[in-house]
Amino acid sequence: MLAAIERIVPLSGKRIADVGTGIGHYPMLLARRTGRTYGIESNPALLAEARRRAADAHQPNIRIVEGSATRLPLRDGTVDVVLTSLIDPDDTSLPAVAEAQRVLRPGGRLIVIGHYGRDDVAALLEPEVVEHVMEATQRRTGWWLRNGFKIKVVHARLDLVDAATAHDLVPRLYGDRGRAYLMSARRSSLRLNLGLFHLATEPAA
Repeated sequence: MLAAIERIVPLSGKRIADVGTGIGHYPMLLARRTGRTYGIESNPALLAEARRRAADAHQPNIRIVEGSATRLPLRDGTVDVVLTSLIDPDDTSLPAVAEAQRVLRPGGRLIVIGHYGRDDVAALLEPEVVEHVMEATQRRTGWWLRNGFKIKVVHARLDLVDAATAHDLVPRLYGDRGRAYLMSARRSSLRLNLGLFHLATEPAA
């Protein structure tokens, strides 16, 4: 995933905010390449775990801070990249888009990781979810394009060879539909298409 992100924007020496950082997985990876990485999380338990992991890693360029997509604890023009999966293709997300743009430097990028669809995983999702994804990514008329985003598709696979791992992971991700899939004849992997929906701020004059 990081390699795909670097095709959109080089990460070396950049300041990055990972919004909805969870236990801090992405900041741990990003900090190896970036000048400074902020992991931003609102859930107290996840925030505490991310801080513990960051401290144990002894990576001085990581900061784990409390905040949300609509209330980022950063000054205006602080970072070069905002990375998140918390923005849905819906007008209710526009305040979060605006907040990301506030903390970005001129020429910075907002990058949203989301489901692009048109893959095997679509069969494990509710039909209305799949329909929403398909509508949002339509050329010219989709929500992402209408709001100035460009789309890069990342083709990935969920490995199901290890039965124990598959029976633990797939129901957690996809609920009863995932459980039913594992009980039927299945393949050794599932195709998963992720979208990197990216929006650039205006460069400095």
